[in-house]
Amino acid sequence: MGPISSIWDIPRIMIRRIWVILLIVLVGIPSVLFYALSQPRVYEATAVVQIEAAQVVERLTSQTGGGAASGTLNPNSELELIEQQLMSRDHILSILDEFQLFVGIPSVTERVALVRRAVQIVELIDPEQAWRPDAQPSGLVITVRLDDPDIAAAIANTFLDRVLEEAQERTSGRTARTLEFLVAEESRLTGEIEDLEFAYSEFRQANAGALPAAIASQRTQLSRLEQSRIDIEEQIIELESESGRLLAEARLRQQELLNQRLGLVTDAIAEIQAVLATAPEVERQTHVYDRQLAQLQEELGVITERRAQAAMNQLLEVRNQAERFEVLETAIPPEYPVSTSRKKLALAGGVMVALLACAAALTLEILDGRLRSARQFEKELGVQPVIVIPNLRSQRQVRRGRVLWIGVVTAIVVGAAGYLGGWFRNIADRMPRAQNRQLAVVMRRTTRN
Repeated sequence: MGPISSIWDIPRIMIRRIWVILLIVLVGIPSVLFYALSQPRVYEATAVVQIEAAQVVERLTSQTGGGAASGTLNPNSELELIEQQLMSRDHILSILDEFQLFVGIPSVTERVALVRRAVQIVELIDPEQAWRPDAQPSGLVITVRLDDPDIAAAIANTFLDRVLEEAQERTSGRTARTLEFLVAEESRLTGEIEDLEFAYSEFRQANAGALPAAIASQRTQLSRLEQSRIDIEEQIIELESESGRLLAEARLRQQELLNQRLGLVTDAIAEIQAVLATAPEVERQTHVYDRQLAQLQEELGVITERRAQAAMNQLLEVRNQAERFEVLETAIPPEYPVSTSRKKLALAGGVMVALLACAAALTLEILDGRLRSARQFEKELGVQPVIVIPNLRSQRQVRRGRVLWIGVVTAIVVGAAGYLGGWFRNIADRMPRAQNRQLAVVMRRTTRN
């Protein structure tokens, strides 16, 4: 059956193994208190930015189908760029220098990693639209977790201000750059069109006879010239057949005139035939000029429309009708920490230490195996003892036991008071430092503004 035959044996075992229990309690309770008090308090400060959708810009830009050229905001890409800028090494280093964070850590890389771990930026997206790749966030939540509530709130507000500055700078700068680019493109296309039109006019002037519109008249004139040449040749033949009737001098003069006319007609026919031979190439080049002019004019029309759109977007931005970021909630110093309560941690640890002490006492009693009462003797051996001699203590031993009890209780009280006093002194020392930090943060923000 062992030393534990009933539940009433447990209190006697606890009293008998009191030194083991006290030893475990004296070692465990201070350790638990030290661990609980050494756990840092973590405070969470939150700032919220609201992203208002454009009121007029989206309807205008939907006609052109362009977001980049018209200067509208692409929420996903813009927010990613802003988050990357806020979490960059240089910005984190400026935060470290401004608020003197983690000054006890010599490694700059570790300090930057701690700040990145303490700051979290989350986009607010409608769950019903989260599956869409172009889902537009309705806001940003900036969360900062630190052991100082005032510093956490100040850093959250700093990130909030930087988000607004970055959004305003990117939006206004993008609209101005887009408008400047479109104006430059419009000027470039206008110059190219003017140069092409001048070259086209010179080409038309140089090849006026070979243009498609003049081909019909050229063919008509060619047929007339060929008819004239035939008539002149007939006249020459008739003149030669009548050589006997005319004087030689008159015949020669008429023959010379007909030959001159025939040469002129022949040259005109050759010239027109040469022009007609170049007509296909002239027509092809004309179509090339027409296509280039049509393409440039189409590009100019698109650029002109988008330039007007960019100018409208800039006007709407000035009148606060475009998409913008606004402060929904500023961060305030939290009143309560979000970390595990030290009291609950210490209480749980104390309960565990007490259970461990009791379990150790019971284990030692079971491993001992001695029979300490007549009832245990009778249950184990089945023999009823004849006589039981009690354990008698002298008065000196009783006084010694009382003194030991008083000493143990006094040591426990003094140890607990020492730990609690150190904890309260630590809190009292932190309060002025927190107030000084808060004052320094306020002064720095005032100076910067």
